Amino acid sequence: MTAARALALALACGCAAAPRPAPEAGAPPSGAAPAPRPLTAAPAEAAPVRTEALLTLGAVGDVLMHGAVKESAALHRDTRGGDEDGYGWIYAEVSDLLSAPDLTFANLESPIAPASDRGSRSYVFNAPPAAARALRAAGVDLVSVANNHVFDQGRAGFLETLRRLDEAGLEWVGAGTPPAEAGPRLLEAKGLRLAFLAWTRFFNDDGNACAPPGPCLRAALLDPERAVAAVREAAASADAVVVSLHWGDEYAPEPRAEDVALAHRLAEAGALVILGHHPHVLQPVELHRRPDGRVSVIAYSLGNFVSNQSRNFVSGVTPDRAGATRDGALLRVRLARRDYGGGVRQVEVAGVDYLPLWTENDTAELDRRRNPKARASIRVVSLDRALRAVRAELAAIPDPVPEAERARFVGLRQRERLYRSRREAIAAVLGEDLQAEAPPR
Repeated sequence: MTAARALALALACGCAAAPRPAPEAGAPPSGAAPAPRPLTAAPAEAAPVRTEALLTLGAVGDVLMHGAVKESAALHRDTRGGDEDGYGWIYAEVSDLLSAPDLTFANLESPIAPASDRGSRSYVFNAPPAAARALRAAGVDLVSVANNHVFDQGRAGFLETLRRLDEAGLEWVGAGTPPAEAGPRLLEAKGLRLAFLAWTRFFNDDGNACAPPGPCLRAALLDPERAVAAVREAAASADAVVVSLHWGDEYAPEPRAEDVALAHRLAEAGALVILGHHPHVLQPVELHRRPDGRVSVIAYSLGNFVSNQSRNFVSGVTPDRAGATRDGALLRVRLARRDYGGGVRQVEVAGVDYLPLWTENDTAELDRRRNPKARASIRVVSLDRALRAVRAELAAIPDPVPEAERARFVGLRQRERLYRSRREAIAAVLGEDLQAEAPPR
C-alpha cells in the first residue's frame, strides 16, 4: 500500500489528524500561547426609566336625582352635619373612595336649578344646591353637564346650574362659548395638566339656541369630526386628554359599533381616557393600543352611580339582569409622565382598575299598606365592604343557629348572596382582571 493511500484511508476513518499547514512568516512557534486580544469596554448600562409625575383619575357614572333619591336625602337630613341637607348620607359609605384619587369625575344628569324650576317628574329632573355640595364634599371634583337632561329646566335652568356648580366648588365641562362648547377644561394635579372635553349625542329639550347679539354659553352637542379635531388640538398642549361622551343605547350591555369606531378615532387623535355614559348599565372597558404604542382606556358606559332605577329588584327572585341599573363602578386610571432617556418623555396610562359599587334601595322591603308614608333609603355602597360586614355578622351567630336568630341568619345569608352575585355580575362586564378590592374604612 502506498503512503498516499494509507493517509487517505486514515482520514476517512478519522484515525489520523490532517497535516498542519506551515506557519506564516512572523507567526509564533508551534505550541506558543496565542497573542492576547485587545480588550473592549462593556456597553454602559442604560439608565432606568424614571417616573417624573403620577396621578390617579377616578370616575363614576350617572348621578340621577330621581324623586325617591331626594326623598331619601330628606329622610336622613338630621343624620349628618354641614350644609349637605341629607345628600351627604347618600355617599357617606364611599366618600373616602371618591376622595382618594387626585381627580374624580361624575356625570351630573340633573339640573341644579331651584330658581328656574318648571317642575320635576319622570324623566325630568331638578335638584337643590345641597346635592352639588354633597358631591363635592364626598370627593367629586368635576362633573359633565353634556347630557340629554341638561335642559330639563329650560335654558334658564341650564345657566343657573353652571352658576350653582361654581358656588359649590365643582368644576364642570361640556358647556362653553362656541366653538369651544366641549371645552377643554384644564385641570392640574400632581404635576400633570389634564384637558377634559365632553359631548352629548342629543338633548331631551330645546334650550341651546343663543339669542343675538354676541356669543353665549351652549352645551356641547356631539359632532364626530369636530370632536376628533378638538381632541387632537387639546393633546398638542396638555399632558393628557380625558373625554366624556354621553352616547349609546339605554340598557344595552354592549356599545354600538359606531361608538366603538369613534372611540378608537378619539383615542388615536390623543385621548388617553374616554368615559362613556347614558346606557344606565355597565358596558365593557377596552384597553386600546394606539399606533404610537400607548394604551388608551375606553369605558363605554360606567352605568349609574346613584338612581332610583331597579327599585323593585329582589335578589334570588327577580332575574339577576333586572338589578343591572344599580350596579356601578369607581374606575381608577393612573397616568404617569415617564422619562425613557435619550430625550424621550411621554405621558401614558400606568395602570387601571375599578372598585365594584352598588346602590342600596329598600323600596321592595317597605310595607306601604301599613305605612303609606314610608320612604326608601337609597345610598351607594362598596360591594367589598358590604360583603365583609355581612360575613362578620354571620360569623358571630352560633352554629347551630338558635331559634331566635334564624330569621336574621336567613336575611344575612340572602344579603351575602346579593352582594356576591352583584360583584360577579360587574366582573362579567368589566373583567375580573381589572377588579380591585376596596380597603376597609
